[in-house]
Amino acid sequence: METIPHRRRYKLRIWWLALGYFVFYAPYSFLIKVLTTELWPGVDGPVSGFRILPAVAIATAIMLLAIITYAGWWKYASCREFMGRSIPFPPALVLLSGFGTALIIATTTLSFAFTGVSILFALLLMRGGVLLIAPSVDLLFRRRVRWFSWVALGLTLPALALAFLDINNYRLTTVAALTIGAYLCGYVLRLPCLTRLAKQPDEEITKRYFVDESLIAILFLVAIPAVLALIGQGEIMLELQRGFAGMFASTVTVPAMLIGALYAGLYCFGTHIYLDCRENTFCIPLNRASSLLAGIAATLVLAFLFGQALPSEAQLGGAGLIVLALLFLSPLHHIDRYVPFLKPRRVPALQPERLFLFVCSGNTCRSPMAAAMANAEIARRLRIPFKSLETVNVRALSAGVAARTGAPMTPEAEEVLRSLSVPFKPHAARSLTPELAERAELIFCMTSEHRKKVIEMLPSVAGKTYCLDLQRDVEDPIGKGMPAYIACARSIQAAVQLRFNEIGLAA
Repeated sequence: METIPHRRRYKLRIWWLALGYFVFYAPYSFLIKVLTTELWPGVDGPVSGFRILPAVAIATAIMLLAIITYAGWWKYASCREFMGRSIPFPPALVLLSGFGTALIIATTTLSFAFTGVSILFALLLMRGGVLLIAPSVDLLFRRRVRWFSWVALGLTLPALALAFLDINNYRLTTVAALTIGAYLCGYVLRLPCLTRLAKQPDEEITKRYFVDESLIAILFLVAIPAVLALIGQGEIMLELQRGFAGMFASTVTVPAMLIGALYAGLYCFGTHIYLDCRENTFCIPLNRASSLLAGIAATLVLAFLFGQALPSEAQLGGAGLIVLALLFLSPLHHIDRYVPFLKPRRVPALQPERLFLFVCSGNTCRSPMAAAMANAEIARRLRIPFKSLETVNVRALSAGVAARTGAPMTPEAEEVLRSLSVPFKPHAARSLTPELAERAELIFCMTSEHRKKVIEMLPSVAGKTYCLDLQRDVEDPIGKGMPAYIACARSIQAAVQLRFNEIGLAA
């Protein structure tokens, strides 16, 4: 049975995801550079990124489908009935996000393949714009951005500026610049959709989004180059055509497919970093820093094995700032966990309000009964008279997802509260608002459908929104007579007591 956390939990899973991302990204970028600079055995002439893109795209698609199948995640795919069959049918926003993701996958591979552009320089060009997009999306969706995320972002931007000191050492063609621009457009499309639909602690929602987006992304990833290859006009389209036509006979096919398989792995780790319910301003710098460190590792291996140029002092200085940014993301902002005397002293007078919010549909029956019972329970546990609740910082309120503002509590609900000796104040229905939801420490919904609607309205409160009774919905008693009201009230009262026990609410 799910319980409510009574204290903040430090989740380290995202750091394992960052490590996995690094492990796949380093060989991925290394192999692209080896293959496109004539260092791969058996490759005598130059190989463009557009030439290897078909094999990379197909391998990425195959591996992603294999990963979803192996993980058993097909059951999470959004589906619709068509001619008696259930077929995957992602929502419209996922179509947009999947198209953006396809752009990101294709342009990432192309960016590393351009002549005259190093791995690290390509990474810095791609990462800089995304770091600016992340806080913009957080502010757009009113997500709280914590101080250490701002510090990490602030350290990452000068790291990029340091790397740009080397721009005279590289040749950035028009095609390369347009590719970087397309890459950033992919994130402009993807991040808002991802944040709106799936950046929640509910694993079922994040898995459904991952499956839906992956299906759309691999469809566009393979289809768009194939269409361009069929058109076959211009140097780029002809290179794509050669890539498809020579896929089963070319010496570059095997390494290109290995590159695609590696991208599928880093895509899984990277996407789950983005899907973490924390703000983008935390997740994006963590993801970017991991890939930059992977780029440095790949560059060092290229220098050691093939005599390629080492990273410059400016690039290494930028990497040093990236490491510092990682430390601020964690564990420096948790330093009080390791140094006991740095733990802040608690000042009771400054304790914030503890507000528990109960939500139903119209806010005239179930949720006001629940709030009244919760306030009575709070007074009992704090050992104070009910009338003294206004003097303490703990209380319960109620709201509705479809309330008619000002409507009174139903007469039956008032009668049941009196019969149970639960005191209550005059009630006027209110609608759930972002301000009220943000103030609440926890939000308790009468049914799973109410919880779903709250999260759809306000994704940022998903992590503190629960069903009041996890075993069953609290059914609406309106129109069903007093026995239904009494049964409803007793189930609410028991659930409130259980929830307060879980969070340790006591004197």
